[in-house]
Amino acid sequence: MEVFSWQDRDNDGNRVVYEASYFGGWWQLTVTPKVGRAHREEVAPEPAEFTEETWRTLRDLLWRKYQRRRVAWDMVQHIDDILAGKARNERRDRRAK
Repeated sequence: MEVFSWQDRDNDGNRVVYEASYFGGWWQLTVTPKVGRAHREEVAPEPAEFTEETWRTLRDLLWRKYQRRRVAWDMVQHIDDILAGKARNERRDRRAK
């Protein structure tokens, strides 16, 4: 499992931390409010839905990591395919046969 995180602001202007996990060809997104170290254990991550903006932010983050040879091109290409509508983000073990 690979986890990538970035910070952004929510609709109310509060800082939040997004974490995108990649495992088995499937992306999961969680969001937590940005808090100090003393309060991190008190805040639980909540599952979130991907929007086009979060897909594009994740793609930009992965592109920068790919340029430094930190991730494989397949991960960037997978997100490009999702944004283009050529692929879907779905669990492979729950796919209909």
